[in-house]
Amino acid sequence: MTPKLHRMLYATDLSADASDAMRYAVNYANRHNAKLIIFHVINQRSITCAKIQSNFFDLDQEHKIRQKKINAALKRMENLLQLIRKKEFNDHPEYINKVEYLVAHCGRIAEQIVEKADRWGCELIILGPHRKGLLGQTFLPGISRKVIRKTNTSVHVIKLPEGEKP
Repeated sequence: MTPKLHRMLYATDLSADASDAMRYAVNYANRHNAKLIIFHVINQRSITCAKIQSNFFDLDQEHKIRQKKINAALKRMENLLQLIRKKEFNDHPEYINKVEYLVAHCGRIAEQIVEKADRWGCELIILGPHRKGLLGQTFLPGISRKVIRKTNTSVHVIKLPEGEKP
């Protein structure tokens, strides 16, 4: 018997494929009558690099950089959701109502996904496709792999459409 899903976490990298993956996650939540949290993690390394580039090492500057990146991510998620609403769910606004929260945090990506899914009581983590070159797939441990290893929550990884190259 399939367990009842009440809340899902869709983790997005906000890449070019994010719109299709977000549409999939919203549809999946609707099919299971579950709430959906759309979540983006800003890698801590990008904050550190921005801080070094600006030559400011005080905490106030780091906070401003973090907030700017979080606001940009939230705006991107809102824009993607609006695009999906207009493009596909115009006749079914209740689908978009399945989205409970849009959330962005800074930190280590896999750890944040696992921690937040557990904290927010999500029964499923949905991960979108992330395109990397052949070397990236071969030598770098993927976020999906790390999340699967670290969590006790079920994980659904969205595959790229047939014929598309990573």
